[in-house]
This record gives sequence, C-alpha cells and structure tokens, in this order.
Amino acid sequence: HKWSLSALNKHLKCVGVDAGLMWTRIMDLVVKTLFAVEPTIGARTRKAVAHSGVCFEVYGFDVLIDDHLKPWILEVNLSPSMRADSPLDWQGKSSLLSDAFNLVGLARPSPA
Repeated sequence: HKWSLSALNKHLKCVGVDAGLMWTRIMDLVVKTLFAVEPTIGARTRKAVAHSGVCFEVYGFDVLIDDHLKPWILEVNLSPSMRADSPLDWQGKSSLLSDAFNLVGLARPSPA
C-alpha cells in the first residue's frame, strides 16, 4: 500500500513520531552517502560528458527506518523507475521530474 508523503507525515504525527527528526536523519544519511561516492561519480561523469554542467542524475534511495528512527540504506537506484502505475505514482513522479528540471534550469515551454 502506497502513501503520499503528506499522508505518511500526518500518520506519524498521530502516532507520536517526530517526523521532523526522522526526515533530518534521512537527509543526513543521503548526503553522507552521496559524499562517499562523489569522487567516483564525478570522475566517471567527466569521462562521459564533453562539457561540464550539462548532465544530471536522479537517484532513488530505499531507506528502512527502525523503531529508534534510525535510517538504514537498503539500496540506491542509479536509474529509478519513472513508470507511474497509479494516480499517486503519477503525482509523485511528475512532481519529482518537474523539480529536477527546475533545479537544472529547464523552463516549462509556453503553451502554443
């Protein structure tokens, strides 16, 4: 059963979980993971891309949270699926792609 992030946060609040602390720990783990692999990713990207700054990657982090709110990385997907099997998938993945495109400076085309 899939939940939206807002539904998950609401549920966590209702059961007394400090969702802010949980998300802070998850972000800390993600940042540390990316720092650990940046030299390898950077070197391979420089070999594969002729011009710097014209490439980006979306990673998918699968994280397990234990009963002490400690996050554990299960895996990092280098090419997470963008297939949307439900309206919730469509909403989440289209928002993710929109945010990624905005971060790299791509503008939405004006309607014709």
